[in-house]
Amino acid sequence: MVYGPEKIESINAIKTLTAAKGSKVFKLLASMLKAPSRKQVSVNLNKISYVSKPNSVVVIAGKVLGSGELAHKVDIVALSFSDSAKKKIKASGGAMHDYAWLVKRGAKDIILVK
Repeated sequence: MVYGPEKIESINAIKTLTAAKGSKVFKLLASMLKAPSRKQVSVNLNKISYVSKPNSVVVIAGKVLGSGELAHKVDIVALSFSDSAKKKIKASGGAMHDYAWLVKRGAKDIILVK
């Protein structure tokens, strides 16, 4: 029986986050990503828009879905994005990033959405 992540994206993200030293947020994210994929979160754009401010960095330990609208420009870090979410993020002026970008940027001033 497999109890951890099976997708290569999850495994690579965990390796990237655990290699970064000194950040409790990165350790928390790595532990969230080690859960089975059925327990990883899926977050809609309307929730991201509600909890964020313009030009903020939002981190999702899972997938971003395209339900709702994104009212402002946001940088989003996630494992994956639905096609409709990608279109709406680009239309709002936002950007999509992977966990390697987050490690380079640092953990300061991020919003972790569960």
